[in-house]
Amino acid sequence: MEALTRDFGVVNYQQKDVIEFLEPIFGFNEYRKFILLYDEKIGPQFAWLQSLEAPELCFILTDPNIVDPTYKGKIPESACEHTGESVCECWNVTVIPENFSDATVNLKSPILIGQTSHKAAQVLLDADYPVRCPIKKQAKEGTGKC
Repeated sequence: MEALTRDFGVVNYQQKDVIEFLEPIFGFNEYRKFILLYDEKIGPQFAWLQSLEAPELCFILTDPNIVDPTYKGKIPESACEHTGESVCECWNVTVIPENFSDATVNLKSPILIGQTSHKAAQVLLDADYPVRCPIKKQAKEGTGKC
């Protein structure tokens, strides 16, 4: 199958690549089907969550280990239940403005993707995490504190 994307042009994907949000991304209730795209030049720590329903809708995701290597371990096991599984991938929505040094990552509401079902949800954590954590500072210091 083919999908028109915002940042990669037309890409090929298979049905098994489709991620379906059981609980939508906050503020985007009508969009439920996405695929993950990667740029080999950048590496696996960043991904593009591309909507299959709206080519212009795409979120940049970051592996939370970049800002806090202990973050994934602090997410309650019950959070993965939103995907229908007990084990899930964890990503964080990232805002990258023109000046990359001002990029931030949302640690408050991660996107969780079931590893086998590809069912997903964005969840709101009870812990005191920021919505806008500066990536550059955290990656440099490795403190895990925003």
